[in-house]
Amino acid sequence: MCLKGYTDQGTYKKIKQLIETAATLGGIFTGLLTIFADFLGAIGSGTGILLSVTIIYGLYEDIVKEKASGKAKGGRK
Repeated sequence: MCLKGYTDQGTYKKIKQLIETAATLGGIFTGLLTIFADFLGAIGSGTGILLSVTIIYGLYEDIVKEKASGKAKGGRK
């Protein structure tokens, strides 16, 4: 992988910086969502809801990938 205007080492540093930022923000927002759901008294715990949504979304992504690749029943080949 390369970025226009960056050397190999520069590309590595830039991507590393972006990944660290994205991971940190993802963790912060996940934690805030869990705390927010717990404070609102959502059915079940915030962590349980988050886990359920993550699993369902993962299954949805798998279905979309299968349909796109034509592996699903009735899909085009």
